[in-house]
Amino acid sequence: MKFILGIFLFTLIFCLPVESKEFRYLIRDPNALLMGDAFTASAHGNYTLFYNPAALGKNDELTINPLNGSFGFTNVLDDLDRFDNFPKEAAEIAARVMELPLYVNAGTVPGIKLGGFGFNLYANSSTSIVLRNQTHPFLDIDYRYDRGFIMGYAHSFGLGGKRVKGKITAGHRFSVGASVKHITREGMDESFSFFGPELLNAVADASDYSTIRRRLGYSKGSGWGGDVGFEYAMSSGSTTLLTGFSILDIADTRFKRDEGFKKIPRQKMAMNWGAAFVQDFMLFDYSLNFDIHPLNEPTMATKSKIHLGAEVGLPLLRFYAGWNGGYFSYGGKIRLWPISISAGFYGVELGNSYRKNKGSRAIVYVELFDIDVDMF
Repeated sequence: MKFILGIFLFTLIFCLPVESKEFRYLIRDPNALLMGDAFTASAHGNYTLFYNPAALGKNDELTINPLNGSFGFTNVLDDLDRFDNFPKEAAEIAARVMELPLYVNAGTVPGIKLGGFGFNLYANSSTSIVLRNQTHPFLDIDYRYDRGFIMGYAHSFGLGGKRVKGKITAGHRFSVGASVKHITREGMDESFSFFGPELLNAVADASDYSTIRRRLGYSKGSGWGGDVGFEYAMSSGSTTLLTGFSILDIADTRFKRDEGFKKIPRQKMAMNWGAAFVQDFMLFDYSLNFDIHPLNEPTMATKSKIHLGAEVGLPLLRFYAGWNGGYFSYGGKIRLWPISISAGFYGVELGNSYRKNKGSRAIVYVELFDIDVDMF
């Protein structure tokens, strides 16, 4: 009897498929997501510090981005058949929405860059809900609300690939950068049996939303994290080759709990490498980008770590396209100062295998009163 029980437990623990979840970065650039999230080497714009602090080394301008907001959500247009003749019974509803990832995100990241120094405030709320496993349905809930600041500095050796007085300088440049961040995180990362008592008990007799989320495992705390990065540029002026490497959230960023009774989801370390080919002809520019990230995530399929992206710029318009670990992304941006609006669609892998479980998402990004001033 003990032998049979031992065989059963071994099978249960080691032989059943393990569901991994989407790798969650602290912040992602909305425009970079539309170009496959291949951004480690080029990392320009307001979100540089969230990809590679060494990319500050290419900056010789004063850049201010005071007001912005991004809004992400599930792209239901990609799976409308699920909602035809929608059932009313709980079991049938569960079968219909099985593996349909529900996603909502809203954030703002005001920032300033002055030469090799960068600083951003941020507030970002993200909720991901997925019902998994047809045989024994369970509900994955990953909610986090992050706010805080990040600041960093990069030192450069050489001038290659910098924009000075509107022109790209020729030559070579090696930049090394580091950043430090403070994160206050409210969140939970839990799985619940869909027909089990835990979900029902959390809702039963709850007086408000705060009570429900506390019963489900909501916690709050804060912590400090650090990043390092390197970038090498070789430029002829109009043409620049870039390669970059970054380690974000070194040794994982963990949080000291101030509220709640469960562990706060830590911010995992991410090791990223990328390369970019950029040509800038003043009134027209484009870039081709290649990334592999996160290099250090063992549960992720290798092909899911490959990111390809392209960006094309005209005076008032920019266009983006990419390949994000197996899924296409695309979108565009229009800039009529004082407002810039970006919008598009992208996909992410939510499982542990290549192209196993797609999360289809849409994003809109609005910037107001952004300013670029040449320092020379």
